[in-house]
Amino acid sequence: LGHVRHDHELFMKHYRWLRSNAHTLTFDGGDFIENSSKLSVGAGVYEQDYNPNSQMAKATRLFAGLWSKLLFKLPGNHEARSSIMGLDIAAWIAAMVGVPYFPDFCFCTIRFAGNNFRLLAHHGSGAATTAGAQRMAARKMTSWAKGFDIFWTGHLHNPLLDMVFQTDFDHKGRAVERNAMIVISPSYLRYFSTYAASKMYPPGPLGLHVLRLHKDGRIDASIHARGARL
Repeated sequence: LGHVRHDHELFMKHYRWLRSNAHTLTFDGGDFIENSSKLSVGAGVYEQDYNPNSQMAKATRLFAGLWSKLLFKLPGNHEARSSIMGLDIAAWIAAMVGVPYFPDFCFCTIRFAGNNFRLLAHHGSGAATTAGAQRMAARKMTSWAKGFDIFWTGHLHNPLLDMVFQTDFDHKGRAVERNAMIVISPSYLRYFSTYAASKMYPPGPLGLHVLRLHKDGRIDASIHARGARL
């Protein structure tokens, strides 16, 4: 939000969908605002259509409209641009909206129909550009984080859905299959005429991922390939 290449029309379409559907939940994984200053890389400070203070105000209003659906808020590297001045802008937004805030990882359990869906979320990190490197970046926390059902990150602006085989133990001590979904969210930032294009980072589709939780414990992932088929 605030970058001149932000696809605000698509974002607001999905924002309205989240608000209008009764059984949708979401979280903010970070980088919600551009938050560029004269210390930012490239010409970022000139790629904004309004300043970081106004971005923060608008983000707060938007989050307030999703208050009942927001599980938590995380910071991204864009919010962290203010940290060099000792200001945690992501924490302030979370406090003003009244949602839980976590400075890096969030472990969250969604209890639904007798199930415990365990979500591990982080903004993401690194500069992986190839499909294989991004898959490994998405999976790298699995070396120590165990027992989650969904590991969700963003940051890389390229969507990924992956599944890993896991086991767990039921209440009788029997080993059971408990597969996990690995997710990297896309973004709403267009590609051309941005810093990413100038550095030849690969472009990524825009939008969001949706996971559907079922009463039998199944998790369905939804991803859409847009475009005219001429």
